[in-house]
Amino acid sequence: SLKVWDLVSMTQKACLQGHSKAVGIVAISGDGKTAVSGSNDETMRVWDLVSMTQKACLEGHSGWVTSVAISEDGKTAVSGSGMSTLRVW
Repeated sequence: SLKVWDLVSMTQKACLQGHSKAVGIVAISGDGKTAVSGSNDETMRVWDLVSMTQKACLEGHSGWVTSVAISEDGKTAVSGSGMSTLRVW
């Protein structure tokens, strides 16, 4: 799961559930509206940080997703795995 925090009030805003195994990496778009997360469950998930919901579960890696990045506008993401694969979404 991912926990979203309000750093002004230091309170938890949401707990986003979706990955079936440990989350190892997270990135947030420059506009703050979208996040992507990578996990040992071999998926990258896309999260809407306005509605606090999962937008997509992206499959295609055959190993732990160890790196993720998202464009400034939140329209393009990249994920990498321990199996030496890179995917552009």
